[in-house]
Amino acid sequence: MSLRLIARQSSSNGSAYRADLIARYVRAADWAEELQLLAEATRYDKDNPDAPSLVDELHGARLGDVA
Repeated sequence: MSLRLIARQSSSNGSAYRADLIARYVRAADWAEELQLLAEATRYDKDNPDAPSLVDELHGARLGDVA
């Protein structure tokens, strides 16, 4: 597993960032990678309190049609 440095995201590219993070979460190969992405989503949520929760979206994406 390699770590990527992700800069703080501005609102202008927030939707692309969110979509990329969700796609990486769904493709995550192991629990450690999932945990790293959840931590990244948590930081995003704290930096963007007015946006819908990215952590919730990650969990929803994993559940898929079960939700």
